Amino acid sequence: MAHIHISLIGGQSYPVYLGIADLNPDGIILIHSSQSREEAERIQQEIDVPTHLLEFDPVDIQSIYHQLEKNFTRLSSDDIYTVNITGGTKLWSIAFYEYFKRYSNAKLIYIDQNNCVCNLVTLEKYQSVVSFDTDSVLRLNGTKAESYLLYQDYTEADKNCINRIKKLRRHSYEKFNAFSIPNKKWENELKQKKLGSWSLEDGSQIEWDKETTTIKMLLINNKSEKLNDMLTSPHIFNLFFHTGWFEYEVASLLSTWQYAKEIRMNVKFPYNAERNPKNEIDLIVNTGNRLLFVECKTQISDITDIDKFRTAVKNYGGMACKALFVTDAPMKKTAAEKCEDSGILSFSIRDCNQSFFSIQEMLHLKLEQELFAIIKNRKRNKL
Repeated sequence: MAHIHISLIGGQSYPVYLGIADLNPDGIILIHSSQSREEAERIQQEIDVPTHLLEFDPVDIQSIYHQLEKNFTRLSSDDIYTVNITGGTKLWSIAFYEYFKRYSNAKLIYIDQNNCVCNLVTLEKYQSVVSFDTDSVLRLNGTKAESYLLYQDYTEADKNCINRIKKLRRHSYEKFNAFSIPNKKWENELKQKKLGSWSLEDGSQIEWDKETTTIKMLLINNKSEKLNDMLTSPHIFNLFFHTGWFEYEVASLLSTWQYAKEIRMNVKFPYNAERNPKNEIDLIVNTGNRLLFVECKTQISDITDIDKFRTAVKNYGGMACKALFVTDAPMKKTAAEKCEDSGILSFSIRDCNQSFFSIQEMLHLKLEQELFAIIKNRKRNKL
């Protein structure tokens, strides 16, 4: 007796791949259109089970039923079949459901965005606990990370610089930001040169040296008070510039979360202005069977940042992935509402300062309530 799995392709690859990994069939048939063939091929490359691709017309109902009769009229009674109708066109879903529901040895399933596998005949469902690596999920969506750092790549020396960076920032936000979020000219120098120095009119200045991974800074605040410091650590440039210190703080809060299997930081993707105007994700957290994309900003100055982030999550991770926007400053009502409307979780560090719970506990609790609220019972019901 063989288990043959049939899956409809189109729209999202992850539920198809999840169904295959969860059910572990002996053979696979992927139903695709000419437009979704590339998606089917990506899925085929990720699995070791013998796989056959069948092309169907996506909208011609007579052609769809003709193809069903042609390819599946002689189902072996000795085999069992599962049909995943999550993907593909609506007409495919209707036609495959109507065709296969008459067979006692065929089961029809649907996989929702919370990774629940639903039997459409018995109405039973269970939470899939299949785990995937981050790169597999990205490949299924037709992309890959060009570069990233793992959270554990950061050292104690890096960690020890965080509070000193924050002290410099508190001394003079405006002048600290002028150096840490450089203008276009300084940004080009930072990318192209191994060392350099910049200064402001009041005498505040910074020197940086990539070979020694050192940043020297003198900040003069509005009270003419001076603050000197020299920061040295393996990843000081990642931490100091472009609020990398805040990204590390958020990653630290997530690192003790029981569902965080892996945390990638500064994840860069191939740039494609047409497909996605944003080619870097601050953090990607692998929770085992889904990815959590995290955007970290001290505050939201441009609400379109939320739109760019939402698009990036959809294009790089697919609909099954989740999104979290974390700010240091309290999030404005309009920004919080924009996140909610976009299906993005929002979290503010300073909003937790008056809470009985720690910031870390509040963040973990929010994620578990929002991401895993439906997982009350992990007992698997038999399909």
